[in-house]
Amino acid sequence: MSHQKIIADEKESSILITPERIETLLQMVEENKDGYEHSDKYLDILNRWKQGDFKSVDKDHNDMWFIQGTKEGGIATGITTKEQEKDYIFQVFGIPIEKQS
Repeated sequence: MSHQKIIADEKESSILITPERIETLLQMVEENKDGYEHSDKYLDILNRWKQGDFKSVDKDHNDMWFIQGTKEGGIATGITTKEQEKDYIFQVFGIPIEKQS
């Protein structure tokens, strides 16, 4: 879900970050936190994202990447600029985002 905000050599299966999606995931983790081995990590990330705090989204992405057991490719090496993020959203999801002045 973080692909729109990170720089990585490989990106597979993107999901657009939306406030509704973050809220849904927060609710799912809260309701099932005893069933998730890393629920505290998930809640930390999702609560920061809910507040619009993406300053460590590259680290968040990599933490999730390793939790999922992936060791090669797709590692975030930085955070996109606003323009890079807008371009990615348009290219992947076909959603134009107007330039802000």
